[in-house]
Amino acid sequence: MKKIFRYLALLASLSLHAVAWGDMADNGVECSVVMEKTRFDAREAFPDFKLVFTNKGEKTVRLFDDFYPLKDHSPNIHIEIWRKEGEKRIGCIGSVISDGKKPLAWYSPLYTVERLPFSIRFITLQPGEKHEVPIQEAYLLLTYLEHLRNNKRYELEVRFKDGFANPGVRREYVGKADFETSSRSPEGALP
Repeated sequence: MKKIFRYLALLASLSLHAVAWGDMADNGVECSVVMEKTRFDAREAFPDFKLVFTNKGEKTVRLFDDFYPLKDHSPNIHIEIWRKEGEKRIGCIGSVISDGKKPLAWYSPLYTVERLPFSIRFITLQPGEKHEVPIQEAYLLLTYLEHLRNNKRYELEVRFKDGFANPGVRREYVGKADFETSSRSPEGALP
């Protein structure tokens, strides 16, 4: 019986600390993805998009400004592209498309930039305020983008991990956007 109470106490303690692990943003900030185009040919360059952080809470919130840590570096975010069939997300195992655990295409920064205290910057969002982060030339970042096929539906998922805005609290912001690929015929090929 004592073991049961220990496990219940442990579960209660873990549930109270789950927010600090970054499972969800509890500070009222919503992250969304706005794509330049949501319908395009898979043979085209993947369109630019932007992350939009909106403070929907009642208090002022700050974000760690680590999106582009240094000039000429890629963004410090994680990007995944999944194929969608209904509500089901389809990924791949190796180079074979299946309902595996890996996305079809992805990007994850390969570097960690050590910040000196004087170079750390924050973004302050008042209630109702937005902050936009443009992600340009994403097609240069994404690995295995060739898995995209025309006439399919996909989901773009972008994650930003913030472990410095509030001491001792790690938050993960996740934004998603759906898009479709369509085949374009050469001009004049169809009547």
